[in-house]
Amino acid sequence: MNQCAAQCGLSRDQIVDRMNKVAARSGVTLTRGNAKSVKVTTLEKWLNPANTDHLPSIIAVNVFCLAVDNIAPLSAMLNLHGCGVMTPEDKKLRDYAEAIIEERDARKRKKQLEMKL
Repeated sequence: MNQCAAQCGLSRDQIVDRMNKVAARSGVTLTRGNAKSVKVTTLEKWLNPANTDHLPSIIAVNVFCLAVDNIAPLSAMLNLHGCGVMTPEDKKLRDYAEAIIEERDARKRKKQLEMKL
């Protein structure tokens, strides 16, 4: 998250503003307790790699990714589980491969039926 914040071209205040807008629009809370919005001090704690006492929730990570337009933090979490993020291009390639496999299986089934005739 720290690297994404540094690379996004936004100030910490701008990131926090975007996060709060996304959270308000989505109806989610980013912190525990009664706070309706996140503050720069909280974001700074989340972005500090040495501070493991103040970790963001999964919802806060998602909102952060939307605010900085970068899914790298989510990708890092998925990598821990042996998964990855699928881009729209990846999805098209997967769908194409599935269509090829289905076509091959249909030809095989057709040949089997022809053999029975």
